Amino acid sequence: MRYEMKRVGTKFSIGWFACLPSDDLEFEAALEYIREHPYDDFLHKYLLELTGTFGPNLVDLLIKEGKENDPHLLALMYETCILNDKLHATRTRFDGIDVKQLAEYTPLIYINWSLRQAQGDNLYWIRLFSKNMYGHEPLPSPEYLERPVPFDPHAVKAWKAGVVPIDSLLIEWGRKSVQKRSVPRLTPVETAERAMEKLKACDLVVGPETESQASLSPYALLMPWKLAVSVSTGRNRWQLTGTQTGYGKGLNVHEARASYLMEIVERYSAFASFDSDSITGYKKSYSVIKATYEDLTEQGHDALGPNDMNLEVPYQNQELYWIPADRTDGNGHYPIYVPAQLVFLFCNLDETSLTSGLPSNGLAAGNTLEEAKLSALLEVIERDAERIVPYTRDRCFLLESDNHRVKDILKGCAERGIHVQFLDITPEFGVPCYKAFIHGPDGEILKGCGAGLDGKRATVSALTEVPYSHSQGSGSLPAPDGLKTVKYEDLPDYSTGDVGEDLNLLERLLINNGYHPIYVDLTRTDLDIPVVRALVPGLEMITDFDRLSSLSLRQFAHSGFCNGI
Repeated sequence: MRYEMKRVGTKFSIGWFACLPSDDLEFEAALEYIREHPYDDFLHKYLLELTGTFGPNLVDLLIKEGKENDPHLLALMYETCILNDKLHATRTRFDGIDVKQLAEYTPLIYINWSLRQAQGDNLYWIRLFSKNMYGHEPLPSPEYLERPVPFDPHAVKAWKAGVVPIDSLLIEWGRKSVQKRSVPRLTPVETAERAMEKLKACDLVVGPETESQASLSPYALLMPWKLAVSVSTGRNRWQLTGTQTGYGKGLNVHEARASYLMEIVERYSAFASFDSDSITGYKKSYSVIKATYEDLTEQGHDALGPNDMNLEVPYQNQELYWIPADRTDGNGHYPIYVPAQLVFLFCNLDETSLTSGLPSNGLAAGNTLEEAKLSALLEVIERDAERIVPYTRDRCFLLESDNHRVKDILKGCAERGIHVQFLDITPEFGVPCYKAFIHGPDGEILKGCGAGLDGKRATVSALTEVPYSHSQGSGSLPAPDGLKTVKYEDLPDYSTGDVGEDLNLLERLLINNGYHPIYVDLTRTDLDIPVVRALVPGLEMITDFDRLSSLSLRQFAHSGFCNGI
């Protein structure tokens, strides 16, 4: 099957993509294909888009056909009914059907999600947290909650007692602040020149470079690039092509150019081609094993338990494709197997899916492997913090700075009637994390987030990520009265000035808090620019909140709902 990756939607300058059949495919032909390739994720989602347009009468007819010994069709129609509110009444057609068994005929998580217990309670909490995250609606006081907190108070208390903040770790090391030293790094100009040379040699960039006006960043650039991957593993045989766009931002044009080029390197490296039991194109040789988690561990292999990744729906020991990775603890690095689908973008192997869609969280390129690891870990921490730390007015602040570049951005925003606020979303272990946001004219929240051992870099990253078009000219709602003002120069800074030392500090901090980073080296043979995917079991991998989302003990601990224990 030939697929093309196409943009199917955009909101706040963020695009959503889908892998669609290159040729027009009628419903019956697509249905016949999934009978032979039942775990082709791309085509299954394509079919769900089609069936989502069907009316109740046609859906009822297809359910009847499915009951006549066509479990693939029946599973598809059950998914259609649970995903579309207009078909709510049609769900009664499945009374007496073993819905759990239907889950075996789809790669997607929706059927198992629909069987999850306490759906009503979960949706109550998801609505609360979603309104808080996306609309900045305050969370209710504990006495006004309509549902009991779904976590044992003693577990929350034990978790709080086990937290090791970064300040405590530094004191334990015998120093109140980290001694800074300087190690030469490639400049943005050198980084961009190196990356562009490699990308052109691989005939990936298709140009031209263009400016973007879609964020608060003073410099933002775009560059299109070509995507082409293929998979021939199990029952899945497909090719995927398309044109993607690298986006880069920075305080000067060189930073923005290096940013988009390294993003292209990162994304290109994260799309993998599979040939039977191996992955092609990487400097490190990767063999692929298909097994259940229990099979791997019984054979003596160390493996990442998928449920340690806070999935939307619990993993139930289905067969998955696994690849080797490196796990970090206080004594070094050790081999561990991880699900391939948690590493690569749009993986679509002949297996059940663990998520509704894997984000690029934890992917990073660098001029060295240490740079890539550090950036990847910081992104994981940033996305985790955005998910678990709620909006509260007392964590908000305005920023002022003597740094001329930061000062100019803030001044330029103010002159255009754009009132930028910041939310401190630093998690319990203390790595500085911030959300920069504005209230759009219609009340929408436009935000960007950043994390870094240096809080100054984190705020700049968040600020330049806010998706507000320079051409809009409509300003924003004013910041509320009474917000505190924080000096940019006074933000916490734990950076050593050395990439290796920063990485060591961050890894030790995570390990002391019970989170062991896992790395997969995705450096490609053709580019030879370091890229890694970082996985941190226990931290949140999926930031978005929707009805599929799972709940987190840490989220409730940060919410204040458990303060009385």
